[in-house]
Amino acid sequence: MRSMWSVVGLAARALGGAGGLAALWVTLSAANAGGPQTEAAHFDQAQRGLLRAEIALLAPSKKDATDIYAVGIAGWADQDVFIKELDGGLAAIGAILPIKGRTLRLVNHRETLASLPLANQRNFAAAIRAVGAVMDKDKDVLLLLMTSHGEPSGFALRLPNEVNSELTPREVAGVLAKAGIKNRIVIVSACYSGIFVPPLANDDTIVLTASDAKHTSFGCAPGRDWTYFGDAFFRQSLRPGRDLKQAFDNARVLIHGWELMDRAPPSNPQGHFGPALVGKLEPFFHPPSGAGQ
Repeated sequence: MRSMWSVVGLAARALGGAGGLAALWVTLSAANAGGPQTEAAHFDQAQRGLLRAEIALLAPSKKDATDIYAVGIAGWADQDVFIKELDGGLAAIGAILPIKGRTLRLVNHRETLASLPLANQRNFAAAIRAVGAVMDKDKDVLLLLMTSHGEPSGFALRLPNEVNSELTPREVAGVLAKAGIKNRIVIVSACYSGIFVPPLANDDTIVLTASDAKHTSFGCAPGRDWTYFGDAFFRQSLRPGRDLKQAFDNARVLIHGWELMDRAPPSNPQGHFGPALVGKLEPFFHPPSGAGQ
């Protein structure tokens, strides 16, 4: 029997790419409402296959160096600013930290439906477990970059079939702890993202957020390539020779100026810089004279 994924692929080609993929979500919505369980099972199997394929590409940890692994999440399917920001942010980070070959992306967007695993709770936990199994937890570092809308209760996930959920700070902290990942950089570009600081902050963790726990952030309008935070931090502040705190401080100044011009309430981005991790990352940002990165 031809799987649902094969049928959807044929329909997508017949109907013209994204338009054809939309048919998938009609099918899935029906399945979610009690339709044939085999269709949902085929989709679930396809998702697991996409995630396994991404995991298989992860480079192993090197014995003689600190490696940086990255998991990136674009959470909101209805606006492409988030996938643009995810890709732009990872590129900016990759110019400074060695994440090439050690990056997983989870994306909610119709155009990546057949090529990348979705950003949902199960795939998030599986991705973190996979990185934890590959990395050397004592010396390596995980960078988690999350960009989407946010609520006072968590980081918003909206699938292409318009099903909504969220990753809560407690859930993110729990998944990281269960995977035994000690050294962590967590960057959350979303409204109310300051809620992620208290559960994650410690000596071995850097947490950067686009706002505090009580305010929105700005810039997620249609047609934009960046949110305000992403533009200020990744595009205009993060560069070789400038560490994460210097880049974050510069980004805060830029964001404050933009918000004043817009007469918008301050988003008040938050930063926690665990001293042990800051020291571990120092050679990447300020290498010794005459040394390569």
